[in-house]
Amino acid sequence: MLMKSFKVSLAFLISISLLAIGTPFYAKADVSNQPQISYSDNTGLSFAAVPASISGLKNPKIQWFVNGKAIAGATKSAFKATAKQKNQSIQLKVTAAGITASSVVSTIGQVIISVKPTAILTDSSGSTVIANPGVFSPKTAKVTYQWFKGPIEISGAKSATYVTAATDQGFKIYVNALYSTKGFTDNKADSTEIEIPITKRTYAQLWQEEFNLPAGSAPDGSIWSPENGDGSKAVAGGGWGNKERQYYIPTLAKVTSAGALQIDATTTGANEYNCYYKTPCEWISSKYITKDKVGFKYGRLEARIRGPVGAGTWGAFWMLGADIDSRIWPWCGEIDVTELVGKAPNTAYGYLHGLLSGGFGGRGTTVDMPNGFANEYHTYAVDWLPGSVDWYVDGVLFGSQQKKDKDWVFDHEFYLVVNLAMGGNLGGAIESGLKQANISFDWIRFSTINGVGEVIKH
Repeated sequence: MLMKSFKVSLAFLISISLLAIGTPFYAKADVSNQPQISYSDNTGLSFAAVPASISGLKNPKIQWFVNGKAIAGATKSAFKATAKQKNQSIQLKVTAAGITASSVVSTIGQVIISVKPTAILTDSSGSTVIANPGVFSPKTAKVTYQWFKGPIEISGAKSATYVTAATDQGFKIYVNALYSTKGFTDNKADSTEIEIPITKRTYAQLWQEEFNLPAGSAPDGSIWSPENGDGSKAVAGGGWGNKERQYYIPTLAKVTSAGALQIDATTTGANEYNCYYKTPCEWISSKYITKDKVGFKYGRLEARIRGPVGAGTWGAFWMLGADIDSRIWPWCGEIDVTELVGKAPNTAYGYLHGLLSGGFGGRGTTVDMPNGFANEYHTYAVDWLPGSVDWYVDGVLFGSQQKKDKDWVFDHEFYLVVNLAMGGNLGGAIESGLKQANISFDWIRFSTINGVGEVIKH
């Protein structure tokens, strides 16, 4: 009898205990979701508790606060502020089962942000991040975005989707969202930061030009073709579209005894040619291209180069879109792996030229080279992928551009260009007394990046 009575009593106590803790636990779970408020009309003065944020609460007690003070009688789910209260703070507090939870503190007449925006990685590689706008009122508010890397605003990153760059890897980024609509004061909020994972890049070499020919040889004709003249017969026009001062001939590019391709620029013999500036030419040099012989699409292109000496020199290792005959520059696209300009002997340039930026300086960056580019060889490279181009000097990343608008015309075959120009828009004035200069290419190589990239042989 005693044992039976004990079992009944124990069962009774357990049931009472479950009843006692069940309601408060349920209430706590719901209230902890934080009550939300929204505008109920377009006056900016009428508010309501969002039903879903307080549903399921047993006997909730509601209180509205303006400027931190409880408003007498404001104990219903709807509240209308006065015109005098505009621009003052407003908050809703809900109490249920002894637990009080509060809405965000908003400003009367300002767009309400109940849940801040979030930044979400779309995959484990971290290649793309999207912005979730959160919860806001009025729902008619337009949301605009700006992405940040730490305290630095990411130039041009203003859409809900952001394609990350190699330079973002290992850094924390976040999005700032601006909410605006007619009749209400704008509001803005930052998302939490997310760290972009580091993706290891694996390279597999597919093609190389080592210039292993007898000294004095011209570049390999199965790979290279000379592009001669002063540009007058080309679509670019005289000066190759840059007011350059040289006339290109094929014989000033030769393989050296050290197994490098050296391009010379000289004043000697230049007056034998007539240039677009209506006088005998001032300089002669060489330019070679792989057009219609070898093309590339995506991957890593790199070259070991010793740059030219002297103000006015302008050596380059670059690429042009293979469709240039049907889609003229800049619609065909241009990728400058490096430009080495004698007037800035400690600077390497890495730029893109596309539909929008072609005639306006392009998009890219420069890097400082403390020991200069002409005293010894340095390796210049681009990692060219469907969504980005990254620039390197001696294996160190120094710049990146991403696919973000119509300026991106880099998803097709390109061919290589090597040349030494003189003067022009970027080369600048040629220093007095300079009579010759040269640039040397020790080798050029192409590799896939994580399997991406191809060599196109014609």
